[in-house]
Amino acid sequence: MTSFLHSADVIAFDEIYHQYHHAVFKNIRRLIDQHDIAEDILQEVFLAFWSSRHQLDLRQGPGNWLFVVSYNKSLQYLKKAATEQSRLAVYPAIRDAVEDDHAFLRESRLALLNEAIDQLSPRKKEVFQLCRLEGKSAVEAARILGISHHTVKEYLQSSSEAIRSYIASSQAALPILGALFLSSYL
Repeated sequence: MTSFLHSADVIAFDEIYHQYHHAVFKNIRRLIDQHDIAEDILQEVFLAFWSSRHQLDLRQGPGNWLFVVSYNKSLQYLKKAATEQSRLAVYPAIRDAVEDDHAFLRESRLALLNEAIDQLSPRKKEVFQLCRLEGKSAVEAARILGISHHTVKEYLQSSSEAIRSYIASSQAALPILGALFLSSYL
C-alpha cells in the first residue's frame, strides 16, 4: 500500500487517512483540549504527510511518522499559544535556531523510536503497533491476534519497558522533549 503513495495514489492516501485519523486525533487531544484546534492540527498533519509523501521512508508503515508529526504540531501550537499569552519577545536568532533544529530532532526521535520498536519480538511488535500506534484497545488487539487481552497487556508492559530501556541507553542523543513524547506512548 505504501508504494502507491510514491505514485501519488489518492486512494492509498485515503486508506491511510481512514486507518489512522482516529488514533492520530486521539494523540493530538492528549495535548490539545479544544476540539476545533485539534481538528485543524489533524488536517495539518495529513497535509504534511501528503506533501512529504515522496521523501518518506514508509517501510514500517506511516503510523510512526504520523504520530511524531501530530505530536510536534501540537507542541508547536502550544508553544505559539503560550508565547502569545505571555507576550514574551523571542529573539529572531533563537527562534531561527529552534526551527532549524526542529526537523532534525523530529527525525532523530522517529529513528530512535523505530530502532527501539525493531528490538521487540515480532509478536510484541504487533501488539505495540496495534495498541500504541494504531490506537486499538487491548481487547481489539487480542481479537485481531487471537490471544487473550491479558497477554496483550503483558506484552504492552514488557514492550514499554524494553523501549524505555533502549531509549534510556541512547538518552544522550534524545532531547528532553523527545523523552516526554515517547513516554506518552509507553
